[in-house]
Amino acid sequence: MRAAFIPFVALSLALAVAGCSRPDAADEPAARPRSLRIGWVPNDEDVERRARWEGVRAYLERTLRMPVELVETGTYSPAIEAMRAGKLDICGLAPFAYLIASANGVAEPLVTPGFGDGQPNRYRSGFIVPATSPLRSMDDVKAKAGSLTLAWADPASASGHLVPRAYLESLGLNPERDFKQTMFSMSHTSSIMTVKAGKVDLAAITTTSLRNMIEKGRVAEGDVRVIWESEPIMASIIAVRRNLPTDFKSELLAAYLAFPSADPVAWALIEPLYLSPGIRWVAASDRDFDSLRALARGVKHLDLIP
Repeated sequence: MRAAFIPFVALSLALAVAGCSRPDAADEPAARPRSLRIGWVPNDEDVERRARWEGVRAYLERTLRMPVELVETGTYSPAIEAMRAGKLDICGLAPFAYLIASANGVAEPLVTPGFGDGQPNRYRSGFIVPATSPLRSMDDVKAKAGSLTLAWADPASASGHLVPRAYLESLGLNPERDFKQTMFSMSHTSSIMTVKAGKVDLAAITTTSLRNMIEKGRVAEGDVRVIWESEPIMASIIAVRRNLPTDFKSELLAAYLAFPSADPVAWALIEPLYLSPGIRWVAASDRDFDSLRALARGVKHLDLIP
């Protein structure tokens, strides 16, 4: 579990890329890269993640006939900045992180996990409390907010920040004003484990992460309780740097879509990351994010999406 929590001011710092107006690689003329750099995000629930993505790297290197490099990123904001600076060509982004990158001309959708009918996968946000907590509903949270500590996940997480923040605002709560303390754990795993340990009263997480941790035995069914779940949210995507040549982006899309069939052994290592049987990559569209974009624009005290 990551030990450090960061205060709300980190939101401004983490998403400073959204306010940058300096000239950078995102504004330069398109050119087919001589090599491809793919960002991957470490996950303390899957220590083999780099090995899983190595299969994608090797496949793309063969298919595109160019050197392909895996680049480890930290959280979403440095990944967006790396794409802006032309240091990453492709990276997995959570939905809210994609909105930020898209709104500032940095990235566009490539593929997303989906199903045979071409429909993208979706997931849910949730609020969890310790098993022993007296909080039984969001009405209880609203009544006792002034005495509660609240943990978000990453500032650019849809399920761990944007969507649950919007829900709290719909209840008339301003998190930074009305809670005793708010903080960022920087991962869903950290938030879940911190709630389990009773170190915070409430945390916003993706329920998929909670289910995965229960299945792996990291937490038991009775260690935490879900007291609220959101409507389905558009899944994370693999995004491509926007200023790459159009023909090259089409080539990348075709390669990603063909990957599960072209290299089923390597795909068998990637599929479990999505935690849903039968998942494939399907083409992603910016339109898939319209409802989330509208929600983001309506959130008070979070002026991030133009």
